[in-house]
Amino acid sequence: MPGRRLLVIAGMLGAGCTHVAKIISEKLNIPFVNSERILREIVIEKGISYSQFAELVSSGEVDIEKLVRSELLDYVNEGNVIIEGRSGLMVLDREADIKVFLWAPEEYRARMVAQRRKISLDEALDHVRVSDEERRDLVKRLFKKDWLDLNLYDLVINTGKWSYEETADLVISACEMKLRNRR
Repeated sequence: MPGRRLLVIAGMLGAGCTHVAKIISEKLNIPFVNSERILREIVIEKGISYSQFAELVSSGEVDIEKLVRSELLDYVNEGNVIIEGRSGLMVLDREADIKVFLWAPEEYRARMVAQRRKISLDEALDHVRVSDEERRDLVKRLFKKDWLDLNLYDLVINTGKWSYEETADLVISACEMKLRNRR
C-alpha cells in the first residue's frame, strides 16, 4: 500500500490493539502511536518528570484528554500512521483509510491482561470492566456516540477467534480492498 495512509485500530483492553498495530507497522513500514507514546513525547518535550506531569494533571492545570487528542490530530493531519487502542477512539470523527474495532469476550481479555500485567484474573477482570466504562464514556463525551456502534468502524474483528498475525493480515487486506474500490 504505497502512499500516505491512516489506519485507526480501536478496541477493547486486552483485545490486542497494540500487538496488531505492531505487526501491521512492521509489515507496512508505517509507525504507530497510542496514548502512551503521546504522553512520553509530551513529558520529554516539556522536560519534566512523570511525577511532575501527573501533579499537573491531577491539579487540573492540564486537561490530559484535550492534550492527547490535540497531539493525535497532528499525527492524523500528517498521515502515514497507525493510531491504536484508546487513542483510536479519540479520532473516530476523522477520515481514515480504515477504521477497525478489535474486541474479544470479557473472560479472554481478562486472561490477556492478567498475563501481561502479572496480576490475578479477578484484578484483570476489574481492569477490563473499568477500561470498557472509560472508553464508553470517552466516545460519548467526545462525539455523543456509543463506542460499540458498529457503524463507526469499517471492520470489526473478534481477536478471541483470530491470532494477532491473522488479524493484522485481515486488516491489511481489508484496507487494500477498500482503497482499490475507491479508485
